[in-house]
Amino acid sequence: MKAVVLTIFFAAQLTSRCIAGTSLLPEIPTPKLNAADVLGIFGRVTHNSTNLIVVGIDWYKSSDFQPRLGGPHCSPGNDHPDEYSWFVTYVYTDERTDKELRKLGIKRQYNTVGVFRIKDDGQSGLFIGVQ
Repeated sequence: MKAVVLTIFFAAQLTSRCIAGTSLLPEIPTPKLNAADVLGIFGRVTHNSTNLIVVGIDWYKSSDFQPRLGGPHCSPGNDHPDEYSWFVTYVYTDERTDKELRKLGIKRQYNTVGVFRIKDDGQSGLFIGVQ
């Protein structure tokens, strides 16, 4: 009996449109730059620094973006908040923070999170992060 019920269930899933887990996506514009272009721009801005690690590259609406690491309160301010932009999230060593952490006996290679916003025309955009 179990086999019959399972067969009917799976057959129904195959013949009908399964709607579990689907949702209507908002309109997402296609970027002019690709991720490799964005990494190239970021490398030029940071002078190919070896004191950082890129942990995320996201194409997101500026007013909705929140980095995976770091403070929860971020904003593009009045710099085109409804525009989609690339966001490069990276971690690096801040010397002042490093000195303060070492006083507490904490030693970390990377201690600070940064986010760099690159607009679709390749220009850097404003992105304010509050930690």
